[in-house]
Amino acid sequence: MDWLTLHVAALVPVAVLFGGMTFFMAFFAPMIFRNLPREAAADFMRALFPKYFSVMGIVALMPLLVLLPIHAYRPEGLAMMVVAILFFAMRGLLLPALEKQRKAGRDRAAAMLHRASVFIHMAQWAVVAVVFVRLAA
Repeated sequence: MDWLTLHVAALVPVAVLFGGMTFFMAFFAPMIFRNLPREAAADFMRALFPKYFSVMGIVALMPLLVLLPIHAYRPEGLAMMVVAILFFAMRGLLLPALEKQRKAGRDRAAAMLHRASVFIHMAQWAVVAVVFVRLAA
């Protein structure tokens, strides 16, 4: 088991996170909105997002156990910590605020929060991509 190093132990969850985020953004979410009526798709995604953010936050935490203690990987570890914190913040703060605005009929505020969540998710994806490339190199 010479291949099972701390480096690999950090790389695998980063790869899983990158793949999961890419699949969700590029294929899963667009397919849901293409194949379901708009309201049904929106309801489905509203039910899915809390679970998605929780699972992805946990996966983002996994490499921290390896990356943070090793000085050479501290930047990658800190980057993954920020990604994880943002997943949990979107789960616990942004989604409830967005839902509150939507239920109150404040469509403009809900749309602004939705755009913020998309921007944050894209920024997280970019950070995970950089960490993935750095670890894979």
